[in-house]
Amino acid sequence: MIELPALVARHLPAPGLLDTPLDGVQLFRADAAIPRVSAVYPPSLCVIVQGTKRAYLQGETHAFEAGQVLCVAMSIPIETEVTAATPEVPLLGLMVSLESRVAAETLVACQAARTSAAFDADNDTMECSVGLGVARVDEALADALGRMLHLLSAPEAARVLGPGRVREVLYAAVRGEAGTFIRNHLGGGQEIARVVGYVRDHVHEPISVDDLARRAGMSRSAFDRRFKEATTYAPLQFVKAMRLGNAALRLRQGASVGEAAYAVGYASASQFSREFRRHFGASPRAWGRAHEGDGSESLSVSFPSVAG
Repeated sequence: MIELPALVARHLPAPGLLDTPLDGVQLFRADAAIPRVSAVYPPSLCVIVQGTKRAYLQGETHAFEAGQVLCVAMSIPIETEVTAATPEVPLLGLMVSLESRVAAETLVACQAARTSAAFDADNDTMECSVGLGVARVDEALADALGRMLHLLSAPEAARVLGPGRVREVLYAAVRGEAGTFIRNHLGGGQEIARVVGYVRDHVHEPISVDDLARRAGMSRSAFDRRFKEATTYAPLQFVKAMRLGNAALRLRQGASVGEAAYAVGYASASQFSREFRRHFGASPRAWGRAHEGDGSESLSVSFPSVAG
């Protein structure tokens, strides 16, 4: 892990979120403490290489620091916080998507080959019902991350070797502690993950629990039980939290209250304001003013393209 902070800082000298030319890989940096804010993380591995970050889900706190990875098996509305960071000692990390084409190919191949105990029901001794958890970055994963990040200084090599290096990272993650959480993305939680993805992509549309249960291929009662086991939320509670989390992100990015409300499916701005206040403890307008620009999720820069 010693060289990983330098590799991330080299390509991200200022706070923000950086899209790299590697499929599904982003770098992030924070130079100051970031108060607890709402976020919706996609299925991904969030690796901290310097500093500490906290994620909050339904009253549970998940603290992860250098040498650890936050494993997000399905899109879940959470709150995140950076308790300490300075320009001299910034928070540094990277995210590797579990939804990219390279990830899909790699994880399906791992599952088919049963290369990890995480995909072997007979050997699975570690249960994870919630699609979120913290795992250790072992030596194999740290080495794979280093090889992948070195490519960012060589556009031609990134174009040719990038997919292979991302596969290496994912394979190392599957073989290590993170494999149990990745199993929830592909295995027993796949039906719920598919429904969660549908909610995320259709958050602005009317959504009924009966329709979600049909999409999961389950009875309503079985769906309610499985959904809460996987996400800690009841289905309708999850839909509301996802809508309000997306609205909060829009407010942080400068949207008006009306724009944020209508973008996430509320026909009534007053109803949106009531539910937002109940969820966040402040009106949308006051919350937006207090948090506008907070968090690296609201900032992004890009590498020059190395495609084709």
